[in-house]
Amino acid sequence: MKKLKFLLLTILFFGTLSFAQEVEVGPNNFSSTINSNKAVLVKFWAPWCGPCTMLKPEFEKAEQIAGNKVLFATYNIDLRGEPLRAYNVTVIPTMILFVDGKEVARSNSILSAQDIADWVLGYVPQAATVNGFQN
Repeated sequence: MKKLKFLLLTILFFGTLSFAQEVEVGPNNFSSTINSNKAVLVKFWAPWCGPCTMLKPEFEKAEQIAGNKVLFATYNIDLRGEPLRAYNVTVIPTMILFVDGKEVARSNSILSAQDIADWVLGYVPQAATVNGFQN
């Protein structure tokens, strides 16, 4: 009963609960991931990259803001692979948004969580609102 009460209070306080979890992709599952039935934002990064470290918490917060409208994925460039060549990823961090398996937008900037969410949701037709507010 205490757990249920805590859950209800949490939902009341935060509005909704999101259990979104970013997906790690690599050369073997990249194609199947970007051909998902929803928009996919892939962040190309490396553990040794300072700007990538700065972007990480914003990327994670943006995932919570966007909810389940967009799949958030990360690709460690140290894995190498065809996606780096195919999408000409020469700078990190790079975020590429895919809709129906096709690149529709890209950014090499360090953006705030809200800016990332607004940018991505602007390309997702069914995402007219975010947290009840007009996007």
